[in-house]
Amino acid sequence: MFSWSFFTGAMGLDIGLEMAGIKTQIAVEIDPTCCNTIRANRPEVILFEEDISNINKNRLFGDAGISYNPLILVGGPPCQSFSPAGNRAALNDPRGVLIFEYFRLIKEIRPLYFVFENVGNLLTATLRHRPIDKRPGKRWNLKSYSNGNNLHDDGAAPLTQEEMSGSAFRYLLKEIDSLHYSVQFAIVNSADYGAPQKRIRFIMIGCRDYPAPSLPPPTHGSVGSGLKRYQTLRDAIYDLKDNPGAHSVYTERISGFFKKIPPGGNWRNLNLDDQKDILGPSIDAGGGKTGFMRRLSWDEPCPTLTAKPNRKGTALCHPDQIRPLSVKEYARIQGFPDNWQFDGAMNLKYSQIGNAVPVVLGQAVGQAIKKHYFEFKNHKPRFQSNSYSEIEIIYDRSLKYLYSFARNKKSTIDEKQLRLVDNAATRIS
Repeated sequence: MFSWSFFTGAMGLDIGLEMAGIKTQIAVEIDPTCCNTIRANRPEVILFEEDISNINKNRLFGDAGISYNPLILVGGPPCQSFSPAGNRAALNDPRGVLIFEYFRLIKEIRPLYFVFENVGNLLTATLRHRPIDKRPGKRWNLKSYSNGNNLHDDGAAPLTQEEMSGSAFRYLLKEIDSLHYSVQFAIVNSADYGAPQKRIRFIMIGCRDYPAPSLPPPTHGSVGSGLKRYQTLRDAIYDLKDNPGAHSVYTERISGFFKKIPPGGNWRNLNLDDQKDILGPSIDAGGGKTGFMRRLSWDEPCPTLTAKPNRKGTALCHPDQIRPLSVKEYARIQGFPDNWQFDGAMNLKYSQIGNAVPVVLGQAVGQAIKKHYFEFKNHKPRFQSNSYSEIEIIYDRSLKYLYSFARNKKSTIDEKQLRLVDNAATRIS
């Protein structure tokens, strides 16, 4: 079984699919460092190192010398424009528009399945971003404007529909409907599939000829959930503590603050003067700012790995030592094999790993598709597109899980939430 992969990066998703028995045959990636990583580890993969807008069906089949369609098209268009760690410009950012190039290729190639992966905040992204200081009431949380609280006496113009939470995703759904695929999508937590990392992702699976496969139910959970227990940072990297390999360093100033933060803590463990010092103007901004100055705990899953672990806003400090996690520790947490080679300078290695999909999540998606394929491959095609009401149900359930995770920011997700993920992934036939 073969897949073609777009926006391949360091191949985290591809390794996971490979573990499920689905081999990457063609990859398209524009970043030269990521391309060198692919060549070093998978030299047999046919690699197009260029902009996806230059790629079409004829080039893929002609230049690659392949005369048959892939089983799966896999795409993870750049997510920084949708991420809370980015500028949230969504479809106003050229990187966000690359999603449409991926949809174009799906229309041209017509694979049996496609996988579309992105950050969880894709569900709440806007078509047009308005800075907080320009909004009525200067509210940080866009959801609050959907409750009719769109007017304020500060003179700011009301938000338009394009500026409301979720407007970008609802626009994307119209494009997805034009693909004429049955789809399933959900917000999933990588920790629920055995990753030692709480990483929320959006996963959509589309099927051309049959009702789309259900997204995989969780395999891991909190004690008492009836599932395997969550994997912790200790499970993943404790054996590396005395020999972690190359890592970045903090400035003397940042190190001084981290010495005051206990394992499992963050900037809130500092006194008020230190908080004002380290956060600066951000201290008065909305949101929980839980990503600032994080000190990790051995006995919890790691928070989402960032591309820049030595910055105060995205810092991930080792539990015992005052340093960022090493490159090797990063790779282990994401599930890369220990012998996987990453090209480039240290900051580029962190970026490749931090932007990757956890391998076990890719494996779970691959297993769901493979099971579905063998279940239906001898059946007569009976495509049935999703109705608007069905999509609304899936969307609403996915949003609830996204919001519940944002509120909790903890590894122990209760049984109700686990059922919510399962329900959101229920097949609609």
